[in-house]
Amino acid sequence: MHILTRAEEEVLFKEMKANALKKCDPIVKEFVECTHGKTVSVLWACRAQHKAMNNCLMEYTTQADMDKLKIQYLNDLADGKVDHAKLQKEQKEKEAKMKKGSAPGVH
Repeated sequence: MHILTRAEEEVLFKEMKANALKKCDPIVKEFVECTHGKTVSVLWACRAQHKAMNNCLMEYTTQADMDKLKIQYLNDLADGKVDHAKLQKEQKEKEAKMKKGSAPGVH
């Protein structure tokens, strides 16, 4: 049995968010169009579009959606469709970059 690493869960979470953005694209575009030319007034001028966008995104980013992605990932991993070693290597490279970026004196 395979337990998902934090890196794997992050990848799946990003995938879930990307899927939600695709499904909600027309609603997101409405909100973005509403915000053009506005600064502080966006808070009340685009309230309805913002609420609609958030509701749509929340509809596609539930725990049930995440669980489906995890099950699919684990099935793909068992079938050899996922390169686990590649994911681990990418995560180590990411961690190494983060360590370099957080060195003292680097801002």
